[in-house]
Amino acid sequence: MSTDSKCRILVTGFGPFDKHVVNASWEAVKELQKLWAASKEFPGVELITEEIPVSYDYVSTCIPQLWKKYNPTIVLHVGVSHIATSLTIECHAHSSGYDRFDVDDKCPDENDIECNVLETSIDVKELCDIVNKNSEKSGCDACISHNAGRYLCEYIYYQSLTIEPTRVLFVHVPDFDKYSSAQTAKGLYDVLSCLVRNLKCSQ
Repeated sequence: MSTDSKCRILVTGFGPFDKHVVNASWEAVKELQKLWAASKEFPGVELITEEIPVSYDYVSTCIPQLWKKYNPTIVLHVGVSHIATSLTIECHAHSSGYDRFDVDDKCPDENDIECNVLETSIDVKELCDIVNKNSEKSGCDACISHNAGRYLCEYIYYQSLTIEPTRVLFVHVPDFDKYSSAQTAKGLYDVLSCLVRNLKCSQ
């Protein structure tokens, strides 16, 4: 961390792609920002949100820049999954295997990339258990996943994991037919609350 001791959380959601003309991840992140601003629970913690285009080139360029700009204590990437039925906490990400085209009709050039897997150092089981214990209040359940999908969601996760795996998490959220944006935001709030306490960044 730099000499700037202010605690910052960076939360990203994705923009439109494919059938997701309105992306549930970004809508939930916007609701999360409202919740955070209204809450007095962590007055010393700043929440910063960024909408990310579903573009490999943008992610590979933008993510290191966001880390450098904000020097975040926690980074939470959020993406939508059409198969998710609850908040789905991803454990790891791969460096290669991204053959699905993005919104620019591009895939990453993987000619010189070795296959590698990076895991988050965050205790995902503990986090999942805490979210589920509060599910009656939040309306959100959580589960753990070992397959982030080899698309922009996993790609952005890998980019941040290469920078600092102890402070990065990715959560897939369901589409609107399962959870409302406000409902998803409550679950994400519980995720961040747990991370803030565990990393003691509110002190």
